[in-house]
Amino acid sequence: MRHSLARRHGSSATTQPNLSNDCGLHTKCFSAQTIPRAAAVALIIVAGNACSDSLRALGTTPVLADTRTAQLFEAMTTRFGVNEFSPKYDAARVRLAQGALIPSRIFNDSSVWEGRPTPMSRVLYVSGAALDGGRYLLGTRSSLTPPTRLGDSRHTILLEQLGQISESVYRWDTRVDLAVGSVTAEEISGLASALFATAEGRTERELREDYRTAFPRATAAFGRGFTIDSIRSATSAAGVNSVAITASFHPDLMEPSFPALAKYLDKYLGPAKYHLALSDRSGIPLFDIVGAKRAMTIRYRTQHNKLTSLYGPPRPWADTLVMTADVSLKVKLFTVGFEKLVADFVISNTGHDRSWALIARREPKWNLPLFTESLLRSPLHRPFEGDGSWMSLSVRDSAGAMTVFTRRTQFSVQESTIMRFLGSLSSHMIGELDGKVEAEEDQFFREGFIALDADRRVLVARWR
Repeated sequence: MRHSLARRHGSSATTQPNLSNDCGLHTKCFSAQTIPRAAAVALIIVAGNACSDSLRALGTTPVLADTRTAQLFEAMTTRFGVNEFSPKYDAARVRLAQGALIPSRIFNDSSVWEGRPTPMSRVLYVSGAALDGGRYLLGTRSSLTPPTRLGDSRHTILLEQLGQISESVYRWDTRVDLAVGSVTAEEISGLASALFATAEGRTERELREDYRTAFPRATAAFGRGFTIDSIRSATSAAGVNSVAITASFHPDLMEPSFPALAKYLDKYLGPAKYHLALSDRSGIPLFDIVGAKRAMTIRYRTQHNKLTSLYGPPRPWADTLVMTADVSLKVKLFTVGFEKLVADFVISNTGHDRSWALIARREPKWNLPLFTESLLRSPLHRPFEGDGSWMSLSVRDSAGAMTVFTRRTQFSVQESTIMRFLGSLSSHMIGELDGKVEAEEDQFFREGFIALDADRRVLVARWR
């Protein structure tokens, strides 16, 4: 039943490495997803590189592991090429981001949509593919075909009007696929386990020496903005390993090479505060991320190469967990955010699928400016009604076809004065996230993955 729940919420298709301009509806609006990406990169560099054998999880032999790792890195490098947009998509993506919380503005805009599946729905299809010279073209299509080349992406953005028109209630359903080669879903799951487990029985000094030796180019590339401040690893007599990794963003390190990106991230990440915690159904803590003042600390424990409970006697993770989130951001003069956003975290590890789904059905406590207290707040509850809002990340492999990472999201919006206010804040962020910032972000990650691949080639020589 738990696995079927994850599939029902779209996770049967697969994971998204949340790429800028791969974000469908949120194309320009949430490039602050750089931080989740940076967290993943930190784990790769600290954990995977601390034990170079981790990459061997991507194949049953060294040659096969090398092939699949090379394909994975090539897909990422391709996707972070210099973006070019077809004229229609270039205009549509801005309109989509601006209308995310006020969909009526774009529902009947023929310049945005490719089709009308029903009188009450609109759809946009976008295909992404590599061009010569490290460029990447994103353009609209009347329909989509499966991706056939490394780095190919497919985007579907569906907007539905629910109920009576007077209710102004809409539902967004977005999906992004990325082709990554022949790696299997099981191997991706094995790599994730290996990344977390590599700190077992190793000191901070050993970890730092290993990742600097194994991946010096990647460490230098991603170090132009992000650093690993500390890696604490301690193993108990029972064989339980406690890990705490602290990484931080340094605008002064990023500014010389990526000035626009450094300025943008410093403006929005500098004052940001967040706390994400995973626990089991009984409330036992399992995983913890805390961020403030440009720094992030990740805490977890492993035993026998598997994630376990964060405190007390070790307990294995179940396939349905609880995530609690607190987030605070500053946009213009306003500090906005929420506390105690509670969502189910559903894990599926079966067959040719590996998926992770977040499903939120309970409204959090909102932290909004005082003047919004006089506004009707019931629309803020709408995204959590019924099946709630959800996001799934997954990977699926199939015989004779590319393995695909997919990100899918679905949420509802009820238009109102308070949603227009929140929409104005997001539009402000969009206005500052110009083409130069996007280009520098893509360049930063592209050069990072190129460096990872160069280090991989050295590691492969050692394996042989």
